Amino acid sequence: MHIRGRVVTVGEAREVELKQGTRTLAEIELHHETHQAERDRKAIDERADAEEQITTEKPINVTLWGRWAESVEYIEQGMEISLTEAKSSVFRGQMQYESTKDSYLIVEPDFLVDVTAIREWVQCPRVYYLNKLSGMPLKYPVVRGTIVHEVFGDLLRGRDMSSALEERIEEVGLELGLLGYDKETVRDEAKQHASAIERWLKQGKLIEEDEWRSEYTLVSPTFALKGRADALRGGMPVELKTGKNTTQEPRFQDKIQAAAYGLLLRERDVPVDTGTLLYTKNAAIEEDEESGDLTPAKEFRMGRGLFEFILRKRNELAAMEFDTTVPTGFEADARCEYCFEQDSCMVVAGRLEQTAKAGQVGQSLPTYVREYFERMYAAIEAEREAIHEEYRKLWTQSPAERASEDKALIGLECQVTSASRW
Repeated sequence: MHIRGRVVTVGEAREVELKQGTRTLAEIELHHETHQAERDRKAIDERADAEEQITTEKPINVTLWGRWAESVEYIEQGMEISLTEAKSSVFRGQMQYESTKDSYLIVEPDFLVDVTAIREWVQCPRVYYLNKLSGMPLKYPVVRGTIVHEVFGDLLRGRDMSSALEERIEEVGLELGLLGYDKETVRDEAKQHASAIERWLKQGKLIEEDEWRSEYTLVSPTFALKGRADALRGGMPVELKTGKNTTQEPRFQDKIQAAAYGLLLRERDVPVDTGTLLYTKNAAIEEDEESGDLTPAKEFRMGRGLFEFILRKRNELAAMEFDTTVPTGFEADARCEYCFEQDSCMVVAGRLEQTAKAGQVGQSLPTYVREYFERMYAAIEAEREAIHEEYRKLWTQSPAERASEDKALIGLECQVTSASRW
């Protein structure tokens, strides 16, 4: 059973003694609302037949067990929550609902969170906030990463590496010129990364028909997540990183990103249990320069526990955005002295009079300037919400409705070119 409603009251998490031992629980009262979006989704979603819609006007009681009970630390009155695979029972003549071992809790299910945003949040909530304030910087590592990612997709489509490199470098010629880099230098460096990808593709090919999908977009109305995986191999997510990693395990935030794609694929009944991080710079390192594991590909296992962790972090982020709270960095265990964003974090905190784990530097801006910033920030967030509304129309509107608004292509005929492409 899938229940959804707006929070009326939030209880505190507490320990209770059961036959199986001590467990944590928290109780929430919801006012269930059958939104138009819910009705639309039920009309177009074949799986909705199995969902029970609750129409009572009285608040309903929902008990959250285990780690989901910790969510009451940031759930507030007025928020909307969704609970999948809920169990119902009758207590003193009143219907009760509770989470089960198969349940997922989603806070603010209409707020779509990007997978890369969760990666940033896990790294440090303050980093997530700072990246919202700044655009994509014009820096060589960023441009180089763009080249390598595009070449990665080209190699998956069977293109020749040399011609792919030439084309992708030509596409970012203006950026490279502004940064003062010449084509030959960039080609040599990008070729090292591309060669690492090419070697791994050849070594990792287990069967003659190696099924690949590149730049695969995933959107989940259930988990309120969206993202674009660099590649899928046999249904398993592969993420490309142009940095280095000389340990045996992928970096934790990178695992979170790949596992989030795994969660979205699981929703599509793909039995994902493995993810791969490909650190291409490892191939460019000489063995006498670095010690450790220089293998570019790092695989890891993923399962229910990691998926729940990802959703809890997604919920923390959504709860912060509910009232546009500015994160301080104290929410995470990150070490500020190891963070590349430490200086920026301290400057922003000092100029805007914000609390930050890294501290503050600089003189604060005049009051009228800070007020202007807050107005503009609120306006941008309102625009972001409008974008979320457009995303939601993918599942709240039928194809015919989207076509009538000139937001869908109709009458297309697909031609299958191979087992995995059309």
